[in-house]
Amino acid sequence: MKLDLFALLQAEIRPALGCTEPAAVALACAVAASRLDGPPFRVDVATDPNVFKNGMGVFIPGTSKTGLPLAAALGALAKKPELELEVLSGCDIYLAKAQAMMRANQVTVTPTRPRGNLSILAHVFSANGEATALIEGSHTHLARVTVNNEVVHEEKAQVTTTKGVCASRLLDYSVKELIIACENLPAEAYRFLLDCALSNQAVASAGIEQQLGLGLGYRYQTLMDSGQLNRDLPNLAQTATAGAADARMSGYDAPVYSTNGSGNQGITASLPVLVVGQELGKSEQEIAIGLAISQVVTLYVKQRIGKLSALCACAVAAAIGASCGIVYLMDAPYQAIEETIKLMVANLTGMICDGAKVSCSLKLATAASTAVQTALLAKLGMVAPIGDGIIATTVEDTLRNLGSVSNPGMVETDNIILDVMRQETNH
Repeated sequence: MKLDLFALLQAEIRPALGCTEPAAVALACAVAASRLDGPPFRVDVATDPNVFKNGMGVFIPGTSKTGLPLAAALGALAKKPELELEVLSGCDIYLAKAQAMMRANQVTVTPTRPRGNLSILAHVFSANGEATALIEGSHTHLARVTVNNEVVHEEKAQVTTTKGVCASRLLDYSVKELIIACENLPAEAYRFLLDCALSNQAVASAGIEQQLGLGLGYRYQTLMDSGQLNRDLPNLAQTATAGAADARMSGYDAPVYSTNGSGNQGITASLPVLVVGQELGKSEQEIAIGLAISQVVTLYVKQRIGKLSALCACAVAAAIGASCGIVYLMDAPYQAIEETIKLMVANLTGMICDGAKVSCSLKLATAASTAVQTALLAKLGMVAPIGDGIIATTVEDTLRNLGSVSNPGMVETDNIILDVMRQETNH
């Protein structure tokens, strides 16, 4: 295989503090503000509708506050673009100043229409001039920077990795070829994947023990401890996944390893696989291969459904990936991996994304539990009949159909979801 999967995984699995949409908005503002002398006195941000949707209700790390305007102000005040998606780290010291700017109507964040690719344009003003920063295509790709209306940085083609690896290249291969490649990665790739998953597990433990966010992980743990829920693989997976989402969505001040720019997808792609592997007594090597399969399949599905969409990618991408990794850990034949993909598509495709918020832990828990159950069913030989709904003969065509449902199929749905959310916020 010519595709360097390890380089791709390193590029796509990255630490992010808090939700990646507020972090990306803060990053754009930090980039623009860092080009100016003196403190900012005004910050205006325009984002694509999906970034706006995903950042409306999520907590900002270290602040106990929500909202993209706060993230924008904090990013501009701190001026730490070198931190990338951890740009909000330590920004709580600027909270009072940020809130003062917001009260004075010096910060605006608005969605642009029509819906397009991921896009964040930050416009920052100081007493000494103005600067803009455009993030486009991914949460960290800096496409253009201007200072006093002069372009000082422009990069039209998105940078992927130092080896030029782009996730879209995954579509050049069959799922089977990618699975085989996941079984033959270098040792350092497996160490990387395992360390990222263990880091996410530590966040999950904090979410459960500290009853963070919605407290879903804590409640699942309580139900298992009391015997009201069985301590089985689906419940263990959903408890850990919910706990990590509880922590992340509440603004817990520790990074989560994201996948394809999403912390929740990183949680769902890693924790169910890790927990099942640990419970089954699998070796670190076996668990790491399962994690590789999960992450690569997640990235593959994301290439079909799009960077951001009306579909909950934790259910229709990361959970599909997790189910594949879990099938591998159950020592099932390769065909079971293809069947678990089809079964997952037949099951969870309709789950919508209505923004990032504390109740995301409910969706992640459902996705994690379903991933485990589906892996078990696929191992027993269950199949989704060809021609049922969007299920095609091949797994590749099935995922292509899924992509069509997402875009263009659900573009108008996405617009309506955002409209409803804004109406509710204004009530």
